[in-house]
Amino acid sequence: MTTIDKEELDALIQSEWDYLESKKGEWSLLEGEQDMEVLEHVLRCILHLDMTKDRPREFMECVKVQNPDGGWSKESHTEKTSMWITTFVGLKLCRGNMVLKDPEIQATVDKTLEYVLSMQEEDGHWFDPEWSHLDTTCSVTCFLTIYQVTQDKKNDERINKARVRGFEFIKNWQTDSGLWKDETFHPAGIETTAHLMQYTLVPAYFMDKIEYAGKMCMQAADSMVAEQAANGSWDNENTDHTMDACRNLMLVSDTFKDKEKYAPVIEKGVRWLIDIKNEQGWGDFPDEPSNVERTADGLDTLLKYRRYCSSKPMSDFWAFSK
Repeated sequence: MTTIDKEELDALIQSEWDYLESKKGEWSLLEGEQDMEVLEHVLRCILHLDMTKDRPREFMECVKVQNPDGGWSKESHTEKTSMWITTFVGLKLCRGNMVLKDPEIQATVDKTLEYVLSMQEEDGHWFDPEWSHLDTTCSVTCFLTIYQVTQDKKNDERINKARVRGFEFIKNWQTDSGLWKDETFHPAGIETTAHLMQYTLVPAYFMDKIEYAGKMCMQAADSMVAEQAANGSWDNENTDHTMDACRNLMLVSDTFKDKEKYAPVIEKGVRWLIDIKNEQGWGDFPDEPSNVERTADGLDTLLKYRRYCSSKPMSDFWAFSK
């Protein structure tokens, strides 16, 4: 395995963004109706590339396709609200509006908050028929955290209580292996665990001051490391899940001040992703054609890795701090 130098990383980041630009018709609402899951993946790249102020309409167009209930659908011009899509579009707008400061976007995310809070189930979870309760619930705890940080509302007890109830639901599902597994959606547990660690356990620790959430998080990190293949990948060379694992370990190891232990694992994973990528972009597995969603995930991984190699806090890249 060769190391990853900054020059190589910078060149790859530019090349992958150029690829996404060339595929704008497949993600931008300015080009027509879109899959909002693909769009929100690209908006994350725009945020991390510091391009938000140059591309305000990419964010503002999302306002126009918000459903009357305050949520969004997977397909932009339909009205079948998806909780998972709602939270990830909503949090991208929260982040984007830190730069844009647009009153329409502000009203939109406030409406989203009310919708999300109204949909929490009695046992603390949130529901989306296309996603597991675990993944859906952690997407909401992430949105609530980012809403509070970007709106300077960390002391809003209504939001805090909802997030803690979500954490209480999730913590009960951790398996003896240290991972969270869902037999219907992701039985291997890599993607689910990576999402829960980033989106629920880290906020539970630093926002809600739940000390044992930190212990659970590091136990899960070690379990995830144990699942890494010799070539650096996770979950049978699944590029999506390898990207998730790498990004998650970046945040967790930086948050809990243990980068020295996890940096070699992360670099090995990122190196594998670089070595198996197509000339431009990634597919869902090696040798598959590139697609926009996975390429946006890959670019996000490279952008986060570049930051990880700096002295700047990773939490800013999740908008868990500002």
